[in-house]
Amino acid sequence: MASVFPGNDQDNLFFLHGEPLLHNFIAACKKPPVFCIIMEYMAGGSLRKYLHQQEPHSVPLNLVLKLALDISRGMQYLHSQGILHRDLKSENLLLGEDMCVKVADFGISCLESQCGSAKGFTGTYRWMAPEMIKEKHHTKKVDVYSFGIVLWELLTALTPFDNMTPEQAAFAVCQKNARPPLPTACPPAFRHLIKRCWSKNPDKRPHFDEIVSILETYTESYNEDPEFFCHYEPSSNHTVLQCLPNCITKRLPASPKPRNSSS
Repeated sequence: MASVFPGNDQDNLFFLHGEPLLHNFIAACKKPPVFCIIMEYMAGGSLRKYLHQQEPHSVPLNLVLKLALDISRGMQYLHSQGILHRDLKSENLLLGEDMCVKVADFGISCLESQCGSAKGFTGTYRWMAPEMIKEKHHTKKVDVYSFGIVLWELLTALTPFDNMTPEQAAFAVCQKNARPPLPTACPPAFRHLIKRCWSKNPDKRPHFDEIVSILETYTESYNEDPEFFCHYEPSSNHTVLQCLPNCITKRLPASPKPRNSSS
């Protein structure tokens, strides 16, 4: 694994140590001829490997919600420390034995104050925000874009832009505003969130604080009434969708009013 921050300062790895939703650093050796980093063992391998073992569109929605919430909470913590991941994708998300998922591989991460433009570094085009592809100044919102692609992966168990080369995908995203096709069976609430996350305009993408709140609400709503959640159509002004549990209550049939007795 490469250095986490510019300057090869391995002490910065300790800065992330102990957060339960980040892949934890254990030890390092840089005494010649041995140079290595020891990281926490994750028995389940990468999320990408798991998804490729599934049939398309077959991951249960309750598991999609669990994994998405774990990832968003890990990213919420990372951003709270002023750190951009810059290569968030299913291959860099690792699974434990109990299907917990942790954000991993901070090889091209940087402090937000030191990121500047994307010029001169390597990312992964299929998950990369358009402003990074164009080597423009970027913010934490590049990770939100990538998270939108990861949400799409969770729902489909497919590789984004799998009919294109990485370079073709990058061109399509930047020049044609292309995005992976959302499945027809995608719950409208998820469709609403994904489209916000991968918006062309970084300012229109939510922060991870809001994403966590949204996914917590989704989870609560799904647990209360899965069928209703899967068909609920959020309006454009419902960003956090705190109305969902109330909507479930409101849609229950009201008790019939007593009829006036005739004398």
